Amino acid sequence: MKLKQKHLLHGSQELELRDEFIRVKINSLLKGKKELDIELAMLNPEPVISGSQLHFHSRVKCGPLLSLYINKPNEKEFNTFVEAVKAKAKSEYAAFAGLK
Repeated sequence: MKLKQKHLLHGSQELELRDEFIRVKINSLLKGKKELDIELAMLNPEPVISGSQLHFHSRVKCGPLLSLYINKPNEKEFNTFVEAVKAKAKSEYAAFAGLK
Protein backbone atom coordinates (compact mmCIF):
# COMPACT_ATOMS: atom_id res chain seq x y z
CA MET A 1 0.00 0.00 0.00
CA LYS A 2 1.37 3.42 -0.96
CA LEU A 3 0.52 7.02 -0.18
CA LYS A 4 1.96 9.94 -2.12
CA GLN A 5 1.79 13.39 -0.56
CA LYS A 6 2.78 16.78 -1.92
CA HIS A 7 3.26 19.96 0.05
CA LEU A 8 3.89 23.35 -1.54
CA LEU A 9 6.73 24.31 0.84
CA HIS A 10 8.09 20.94 2.01
CA GLY A 11 8.14 19.05 -1.29
CA SER A 12 6.80 15.53 -1.64
CA GLN A 13 6.93 12.26 0.21
CA GLU A 14 6.01 8.74 -0.79
CA LEU A 15 5.18 6.23 1.91
CA GLU A 16 5.02 2.52 1.24
CA LEU A 17 3.62 0.15 3.85
CA ARG A 18 5.50 -3.15 3.74
CA ASP A 19 5.38 -6.27 5.92
CA GLU A 20 7.49 -5.10 8.86
CA PHE A 21 8.32 -1.48 8.03
CA ILE A 22 7.33 1.69 6.21
CA ARG A 23 9.62 2.95 3.48
CA VAL A 24 9.61 6.76 3.27
CA LYS A 25 11.02 8.62 0.27
CA ILE A 26 11.25 12.38 0.72
CA ASN A 27 12.05 14.84 -2.05
CA SER A 28 12.53 18.36 -0.69
CA LEU A 29 13.75 21.43 -2.54
CA LEU A 30 15.71 22.57 0.52
CA LYS A 31 16.94 19.27 1.96
CA GLY A 32 17.25 17.13 -1.17
CA LYS A 33 16.26 13.47 -1.39
CA LYS A 34 16.09 11.09 1.56
CA GLU A 35 14.99 7.49 1.91
CA LEU A 36 14.46 5.68 5.20
CA ASP A 37 12.78 2.61 6.63
CA ILE A 38 10.80 2.79 9.87
CA GLU A 39 10.13 -0.43 11.78
CA LEU A 40 6.41 -0.79 12.50
CA ALA A 41 7.01 -2.48 15.87
CA MET A 42 8.61 0.77 17.09
CA LEU A 43 5.57 2.94 16.32
CA ASN A 44 2.97 3.90 18.88
CA PRO A 45 -0.25 2.99 17.00
CA GLU A 46 -2.10 6.03 18.34
CA PRO A 47 -1.09 9.08 16.28
CA VAL A 48 -1.02 12.67 17.51
CA ILE A 49 -2.34 15.63 15.51
CA SER A 50 -0.26 18.80 15.54
CA GLY A 51 -1.37 21.61 13.26
CA SER A 52 -1.73 20.26 9.73
CA GLN A 53 0.23 17.08 10.42
CA LEU A 54 -0.45 13.70 11.97
CA HIS A 55 2.53 12.19 13.81
CA PHE A 56 3.28 8.61 14.77
CA HIS A 57 5.64 8.70 17.73
CA SER A 58 8.02 6.05 18.96
CA ARG A 59 6.74 3.77 21.72
CA VAL A 60 9.39 5.35 23.97
CA LYS A 61 8.19 8.92 23.20
CA CYS A 62 11.38 10.33 21.75
CA GLY A 63 9.50 12.37 19.15
CA PRO A 64 7.71 11.69 15.89
CA LEU A 65 9.14 8.91 13.72
CA LEU A 66 6.60 9.39 10.94
CA SER A 67 4.73 12.55 9.96
CA LEU A 68 1.90 12.78 7.44
CA TYR A 69 0.15 15.82 5.97
CA ILE A 70 -3.50 15.53 7.00
CA ASN A 71 -5.91 14.57 4.21
CA LYS A 72 -3.31 14.63 1.43
CA PRO A 73 -3.82 13.59 -1.35
CA ASN A 74 -7.45 13.19 -0.23
CA GLU A 75 -9.34 12.27 2.92
CA LYS A 76 -10.29 8.72 1.86
CA GLU A 77 -6.77 7.62 0.81
CA PHE A 78 -5.25 9.31 3.85
CA ASN A 79 -7.62 7.65 6.34
CA THR A 80 -7.24 4.23 4.69
CA PHE A 81 -3.44 4.48 4.92
CA VAL A 82 -3.48 5.70 8.55
CA GLU A 83 -5.81 2.87 9.63
CA ALA A 84 -3.56 0.33 7.88
CA VAL A 85 -0.47 1.73 9.63
CA LYS A 86 -2.22 1.62 13.01
CA ALA A 87 -3.33 -1.99 12.53
CA LYS A 88 0.06 -3.12 11.21
CA ALA A 89 1.92 -1.33 14.06
CA LYS A 90 -0.25 -3.16 16.62
CA SER A 91 0.23 -6.56 15.01
CA GLU A 92 3.99 -6.13 14.51
CA TYR A 93 4.46 -5.08 18.14
CA ALA A 94 2.39 -8.05 19.31
CA ALA A 95 4.52 -10.40 17.20
CA PHE A 96 7.71 -8.78 18.51
CA ALA A 97 6.59 -8.98 22.13
CA GLY A 98 5.17 -12.53 21.80
CA LEU A 99 1.60 -11.41 22.55
CA LYS A 100 -1.51 -12.92 21.00
